[in-house]
Amino acid sequence: MELRTNRTAISAAEPSGSIMQEQSLELDYVLPDYYPDVCKLIKCFVTPSVISESVSDNRLSYELAAEIRILYCSENSHVLQCVTQTLHFSRTAELPSGTVSIQEIQPVIDYVNCRAVSRRRLDVRGAVTVRIRTCTEHQQEALSDIFGKNMQIQKKPFRYQAKRMHHISHIILSEELELGSTKPPLLQVVRCETVPVEQSYKLISGKLMVQGSLQIQILYACEKDGDGSLEPMSFRIPYSQMTELENIEDQDEIQVICSAVSCDLKPVTDENGDIRVLRCEAELRVSCTAFRIASESLVCDAFSTEYPCTVRSTKLLTSGAPVPFSEMLVCSTKLACSDSELDCVYDAWCDIKNLTTVIENSEICISGMLCCYVLVRENSGMPRLLEKEESFEHRFPMQNLSPADRIEARACAENCSYTLSGASEVSLKTELRMEGSVTHCTETEVLSDISVQEDEKFQEHYALKLYFGKAQESVWEIAKRCHTSVDAILEENDLTQEQLSENQMLLIPIIS
Repeated sequence: MELRTNRTAISAAEPSGSIMQEQSLELDYVLPDYYPDVCKLIKCFVTPSVISESVSDNRLSYELAAEIRILYCSENSHVLQCVTQTLHFSRTAELPSGTVSIQEIQPVIDYVNCRAVSRRRLDVRGAVTVRIRTCTEHQQEALSDIFGKNMQIQKKPFRYQAKRMHHISHIILSEELELGSTKPPLLQVVRCETVPVEQSYKLISGKLMVQGSLQIQILYACEKDGDGSLEPMSFRIPYSQMTELENIEDQDEIQVICSAVSCDLKPVTDENGDIRVLRCEAELRVSCTAFRIASESLVCDAFSTEYPCTVRSTKLLTSGAPVPFSEMLVCSTKLACSDSELDCVYDAWCDIKNLTTVIENSEICISGMLCCYVLVRENSGMPRLLEKEESFEHRFPMQNLSPADRIEARACAENCSYTLSGASEVSLKTELRMEGSVTHCTETEVLSDISVQEDEKFQEHYALKLYFGKAQESVWEIAKRCHTSVDAILEENDLTQEQLSENQMLLIPIIS
């Protein structure tokens, strides 16, 4: 009987590295006539975001937006002023050759400097780094069965990503946000933070329904009791959208990541000239990925009881569906004002930078830098921003971790609470939410080809021989060495396991 083989193609997706692109920020800003002169700069914040992207012919094109927000105070006034400008950049990046998918596009601010050139002119310089993580998809071929020439085969089961379906959609939200009659009228928005919360999804008739809420935290400048003040407000806007993922099935593993792209707040003036309503236009980016997991049994070893064999092996890199995780870490710190006493705290928030993830000793280690901000009012009535950076680290175990596994992690600061712990000190307590997924990756050696040397047939001159087996020795290796089958050894010696439990004498039958 001729030697015949069956082959199976196994898909694999391997990280192909990161592409780093830097974008400089330059803004020469002249204050409009309706803004007062600059007396004291408080802080300049830059929020970068990727608002659109597309891939064509191994080239990534994307649009980067950088919102610049400058806080300052004018002379003889305690009202905090805020000017905003958004810069847009169109960029392209060459991707690695082959079938490439984008895993992540993450812009981070490197630095930002702001100075007042004059009382009416502000100069901003900074830089944003965009990190692009890519994944290369390719096919790997291996033997799934071998027939003829008295072949004995050993197989291993594999679970792998047979298909990956990815789709990015955008949700536009429009809503009018009312301050309420008990709140003072708005002068201008000083800070706006948007975070998608309460996310969920379900599959309906082959389409994916994504639901959740967009939480909007704003801090606005106002006048209270004849002096400048600040008021925080919180709103939630629900959203839902049907997303089409081609050929998605009920058994597919699904991963949905929602992120806020932009939030434009426009004031609405009432008949008295007061601003108590904000018209909100927000945009969300919804990244949906479906993973189809398949099972296959592949040949990891083979030999013939009749002829010498030559085998070629290959290492298969396979990965499963991402396993999600969600962890909380509470961080506490104190921020002090060394040259003035504090009257009250307006608001507190935290940003996270330099987030890194590693696998150490079967644990996931997430670390980074927590940037704490507390906006206070001094006894003089002047607003002031207290800042402090502190490193954090969080470790947690996860089953079946290996150094080859891929980790995707995100972190955000939730529930920043504060207390005035002294005349010039603020105690800040922050809950960090760390979410992401682990993709378990395995590298296993399997056979890619086999050939037999038909002109060198084994010549056995006996029907049975003795073999002294050692404890923990594999019956497969014994059969391979003696040119017989595993089943024949098991049957002849009344064995029930394919590994010897103790030292023992074995009867080795010879088959042809």
